[in-house]
Amino acid sequence: MKKSFLISACVAVLLLSCSKTKETPSGQKFSVLKSGIGEPAKFGDVLLVNFLFKDGKDSVWTDSRKNPFPTMIMKDSAQLQMTKDPIIEVIHMLRKGDSVSVAIAAKELFAKTFGSPVPEGVDSTSNFTFLIGISDVVSQDRARELQNEYIAKQNEEARKTEQEQLARDTVAIDLFLKDKGIAAQKTASGIRYVITKPGKGDTAQPGQQVKVNYTGYLLDGTCFDSSIESVAKAKNVFNEQRKPYEPLQLTLGMRQVIPGWEEALSLMNKGSKMTVYIPSTLAYGNRRRSEVIVENSILMFDMELLDIVKQ
Repeated sequence: MKKSFLISACVAVLLLSCSKTKETPSGQKFSVLKSGIGEPAKFGDVLLVNFLFKDGKDSVWTDSRKNPFPTMIMKDSAQLQMTKDPIIEVIHMLRKGDSVSVAIAAKELFAKTFGSPVPEGVDSTSNFTFLIGISDVVSQDRARELQNEYIAKQNEEARKTEQEQLARDTVAIDLFLKDKGIAAQKTASGIRYVITKPGKGDTAQPGQQVKVNYTGYLLDGTCFDSSIESVAKAKNVFNEQRKPYEPLQLTLGMRQVIPGWEEALSLMNKGSKMTVYIPSTLAYGNRRRSEVIVENSILMFDMELLDIVKQ
């Protein structure tokens, strides 16, 4: 028994020696899990912060490491004097390479850090734990450079993802058309279309108002919308709150509709009818629009350009 007690005591001492407790000016205690190098950040420096915080049940609420770039917090003397946020106080005391743990009561955390009431179902007396790491301390100019680099990288990744999705959508549309024996025209952007009824006059131009009737489908034939009441009823997408059903009126080139629609309308003249097949990248992309139009949905529309109002 004595031997077991001695071993436990030694382990406790070892753990305490590995963790140094510090305190902010307002009295918030925090434990240093790993010490960094150099002096604490100077006023005007920007700290690159990674953090994770979890509740008393060990459920993670936020993990900033999942974000594409770290959180940036400038060490600001005015903010430090005015703030009542204990987490910001802790961060202001850190330096590059520091890792710390902060235990804070839910009531204090939500009041002083988040500026909101404790959420329903959360015990206000329970402790939340913040794990905070400082990956770097940089100048404000360097912080702006890093932000631009992160944004450029994110844009490039988004562009690559979009191109890959467009390639998949194009294959799916072409296979669909082939299976159905439909001869469609195509544009450089990726839409496929069939003029089912020619119109008269010039095609619609940017800045002109157009009136359009339409019915929208997924490639599997599921109808999700129509501007024509009789069609909406026949396709079981009628909505009483939408009445009166009437043609959609919009100004071309004003981005009031999805890009695929803008391009399709620019190919139509008054009185023409078209069936257009729109890749998801020219529709709603990776956004879920509804229960039917999920992420990366290819859309098909039967469209009729009723009128062009010249400005």
